[in-house]
Amino acid sequence: MPLPSVTAAALAALGRKRLEKFAALIPRIVVNDDSATIHDARVGSRRSQQILSVLARPSTKKSKQRKLKRALRAIRVILGAPRNLDVMLEMVDEKLAATGNPVARDAWDQLRTHLKERRARAIERARDELRGFDIVELAARCRAVIDSAGGGGAPPEESLRESISAALGDWRAAIAAARASPGGEEVHSLRIAGKRLRYRLELLAELGEGSAKTRVKSLRALQDQLGSWHDSEVLLETCAKFLRRKDFLATHPGLARALLLEMEREGRRANGAIEGLIKHAEKVSQAFGDGELPAGGG
Repeated sequence: MPLPSVTAAALAALGRKRLEKFAALIPRIVVNDDSATIHDARVGSRRSQQILSVLARPSTKKSKQRKLKRALRAIRVILGAPRNLDVMLEMVDEKLAATGNPVARDAWDQLRTHLKERRARAIERARDELRGFDIVELAARCRAVIDSAGGGGAPPEESLRESISAALGDWRAAIAAARASPGGEEVHSLRIAGKRLRYRLELLAELGEGSAKTRVKSLRALQDQLGSWHDSEVLLETCAKFLRRKDFLATHPGLARALLLEMEREGRRANGAIEGLIKHAEKVSQAFGDGELPAGGG
């Protein structure tokens, strides 16, 4: 996969920019619970982790790399619960706005209250766990890896080429697996593989490579659809847990029945979307051609 000329210095500059943005978000979460900040911090951890993988020199100890990646991943996991609850609350708000059935509205409203209580607890747990991280020290260690790559040495084209080629192969294998067995687990694997490919291609796109920008755009549209499908699956799981609460079915039979009907509709919609998602992924893959990125700057 021929790539445009990518210097270590350019990638290091991009890495510092990403790291600065990510590190600035964590203290904000400690003092506010803005959903956009939580989302941006999780994305920032992925992007910082990705560029560290590309920039780390062979001389950088593997144990050091693993520790940095584990720390970035741990922050992402900590913020995962409140992020999922934010998504669920957005979906429930959409359901409330769309239904005119008063019993169904009451059911969704009760679920909304339950989710808001869970989110408040999740935010406090996340804040407690984030206090265990020295974000300044973590940023300094990440910066050291980035700066060591930016000081010269062999251009990182080979590492980037191998990284993108591997992600592209995994993504196409996930498409084939979803086509062979179009179920929820396979579609979820396709979503994860596409996410990894997109984040790697974004490195080229942010450095101005035109063909990478086009590919990122098409992947983003696909990933948005896959994300909506995944959110529906999580909403169904959330509703099921809500209904299984002690004595809820016995004390609220009408609300439970209304919510079960809503879940049935959502489940049919999610299952019906799988074939279209796979076809969309195949179309995007075909548009990629043989996966070659043309040489030349952006």
